[in-house]
Amino acid sequence: MTVLPRIGRRIVGAAAVVFFAIAPGLAPGATPPLVGQTPVAEARPVVASVDVLGLPAAETANVRAALGVARLVDRAPDGVSQARLGFLLDRVPDEVRAALEPFGWYSPTVEVRREPRRDGLHLVVDVAPGDPVLVRRREVRVEGPAGEDRFVMREVAKGVALPRRRFVHAEYEADKTRVDRKLAERGYFTARREASRVEVSRAGRTADIDVRWDSGPRHAMGPARFAPNQLRPGLLDPLVAWRPGEPWHRDKLVRLQQRLAQLDYFAAIQITPAEDEAGGDLRVPVDIATTPARRTTYSAALSVGSDSGPGLRGGISRRWVNQWGHKWQADGEWSAVRAGASTAYRIPALGGLPGWYRGEAGWQVEDPEGVLGFERRTLRVGWRGQRDPWTLSAEVVAATEDSRSRLRRLRASQRMVYPELTVEYREVDDALSPASGLRLQGTLRAGGIDADGQQRRFAQLALGAQWLQPLGGRQRVLLRAEAGTTRLDGDAGFPAFPASLRFFAGGDRSVRGYGYREIGPRVGGEVLGGFHLLTASAEVQHDFDDTWGVAAFVDAGDATATRSDYDPKVGVGVGLRWRSPVGLVSVDVARGLDREAGGGTRLHLGFGVPF
Repeated sequence: MTVLPRIGRRIVGAAAVVFFAIAPGLAPGATPPLVGQTPVAEARPVVASVDVLGLPAAETANVRAALGVARLVDRAPDGVSQARLGFLLDRVPDEVRAALEPFGWYSPTVEVRREPRRDGLHLVVDVAPGDPVLVRRREVRVEGPAGEDRFVMREVAKGVALPRRRFVHAEYEADKTRVDRKLAERGYFTARREASRVEVSRAGRTADIDVRWDSGPRHAMGPARFAPNQLRPGLLDPLVAWRPGEPWHRDKLVRLQQRLAQLDYFAAIQITPAEDEAGGDLRVPVDIATTPARRTTYSAALSVGSDSGPGLRGGISRRWVNQWGHKWQADGEWSAVRAGASTAYRIPALGGLPGWYRGEAGWQVEDPEGVLGFERRTLRVGWRGQRDPWTLSAEVVAATEDSRSRLRRLRASQRMVYPELTVEYREVDDALSPASGLRLQGTLRAGGIDADGQQRRFAQLALGAQWLQPLGGRQRVLLRAEAGTTRLDGDAGFPAFPASLRFFAGGDRSVRGYGYREIGPRVGGEVLGGFHLLTASAEVQHDFDDTWGVAAFVDAGDATATRSDYDPKVGVGVGLRWRSPVGLVSVDVARGLDREAGGGTRLHLGFGVPF
């Protein structure tokens, strides 16, 4: 009696399922569509932009990266459903709060505004960060010997996550990392963090910090072990700046690597502390493995400059001649105003201040239009050493020189012998594309000159300085100055002093707006050079991006026969700067304001930086 009604109900239900499957428009509650009517498609809004307002740059970037709705700008060019958009907009306040917590903002107020425009929907996320979470208590302890190490404790004391400051999680992590790094640099290889805890009170807007290290013992410098290389065993030992048993310091390894790199013997240098071999005396051996560089190198280049015109340069260098590390090189150059060739032989002098004993023979001709020309043959013997940022050289120079005047058909010959001492300080953040740097240079030479049978003594001092300093944002200032003075016994006329040692001004690296070596004492329209020099330059640079920039500058200076004749010649101009992959390229248009001294509108091309 009950089976048939039950079967009937199942048949009716199945029929209903089939009916609604093939006629969805007649589902319960639905309105049957009219014949010929097209269903209206749901509107799909397109998110054209998402702007975040009210925050500093770093916080803005972090918030934007955290917003799911911001990703629709690039990933959904055809729009999204209303339901999807509403879901992402509802998540914005939570995403903003999570993105701001690492910066110490735990209670921001978030408002989202929709601005429909023709190209789509523009969203504005306006954020008021609220009151920050401040550090209330900071407990940082270093247990063990490092607790008495003033260099480690100095890092602990200068942390940025200090009481009454806004708690920024990234800065807190940077504080810990900096102390970890200093412990490793000072040889506390078994140091470990015993505690690292931050308690944040959202209601009180405070953070309590508790960090504790156990430093363990400090290790000592062990023996330096050089792997076999192309040089005689023991040759590089003087470069090791420690004795086994001295307290460990990583900077000693860095200094050794720099000294090895400066020798230019190796393509790769690997210095590895063998910490697992430290014994009861805690001495850590240091293993040095090297890969030889290409033994012989060749160079060739085309050059062009507004001072020298087109030119060629080439050279050959033998990085090591024998197992004692001797070096040999030869170079040559030619351009419209100068030509020269030289060969040099160097012997390493690695004790004390690492450097080279050096001998060089050279020939040079310089003959610019309208300027005193010369041909010089030089022999130099001396020593040159370097310990960054200082370079020191001491040489004895013997030379013969023939000077010639184009306009007056006057010739003179000089023979000279003199010692030359040069000191240079050079510090720059990037050799190819510096943003800041300082270079100071001084050269002192004094000796005797035989000019056409007349013996005279002379002394000369030349100084130079370049300073590059950021001004904030993308601006920098470059200041440059040169000064020189000469004392010559007896008659200071033209035949008495070599043209190669005289001072000139003007050109790409001097006073722009004037020709190369065009500023100086003149006789009959020809620039003969002076015994004194003073130039200065100020340049402001602005970068549009990491590649292109512009500059505005003013240069001034003069080369004179006497100090009382000093009358600075001024040049002003603007320039374009291109940071190419191989160095800075500059194109300057300058106006020299003194026409009698050769001033005019000139184009100056330059490559490289004065560092």
